[in-house]
Amino acid sequence: MSYKFTGKDSTGSEFESDKTQGVMVHFGFTQWGIGLETYETKVKNTSEDVNLKTNLYNITYGATGDGKSKGFWKYFGAGYGFGTDELVCSYCKTYFYKSFAMQYILLFDIPFSKSFSVKASLHQKTSKIRHKTKAERDDFSATVINIGLGF
Repeated sequence: MSYKFTGKDSTGSEFESDKTQGVMVHFGFTQWGIGLETYETKVKNTSEDVNLKTNLYNITYGATGDGKSKGFWKYFGAGYGFGTDELVCSYCKTYFYKSFAMQYILLFDIPFSKSFSVKASLHQKTSKIRHKTKAERDDFSATVINIGLGF
């Protein structure tokens, strides 16, 4: 998984990600699919360890690997996800709210056989976490690229 912040904090400084750990699971049915993402991203260049905890639920159409699919939607798909983002650190619950997060997803299915394929997805996530002590928000939006296996 590749994770790159595209947003900035309330002072205009850019965020950088260090590493991301977690899982993305997607179940594809005939044309529709559902998914769950839960992962933590370490935020670089902070005074102490700060992680962004993300939980998203997805619904997708196309690129499920279904043998009955034909045409464009057999190899490409689109989707939408929603959930929460939360900063995790010693002072984060005191100074930051948990936020609503949403994303748009592009899916790609590259079949190698009837039962095996490589899956890739591009996620454009939007998330703004509000401060509890002031009316400003930090923009934790990101671009996420994921590559996995399909069975």
